[in-house]
Amino acid sequence: MSKQHMGEQRIWYGLQAGLVGFWLMVPLVGLLGFHVPFLTLFAAIIFAAHVLEIPLAMNKLRSKNLPAGKVVLKTLVFGFTWWLPLSKGYTTE
Repeated sequence: MSKQHMGEQRIWYGLQAGLVGFWLMVPLVGLLGFHVPFLTLFAAIIFAAHVLEIPLAMNKLRSKNLPAGKVVLKTLVFGFTWWLPLSKGYTTE
């Protein structure tokens, strides 16, 4: 694997880690009693974008023969940071 390929893979993993942190932070902020309307709105926009990405992800990953449930779940959590590199041959599993 080339250094450039490894560097790009690290970027995708970093973006995915950031999304996991974001999805953990959103409910935690609410559970701690803080009301942050911007955070809630931002989370809703990101989630809506990920929902809208599902048909595109399914189409791009059709040749990979992945279970539909896996594609849907990972697209909801990670969005294009999961399916785009996978569709281009990067391993982000």
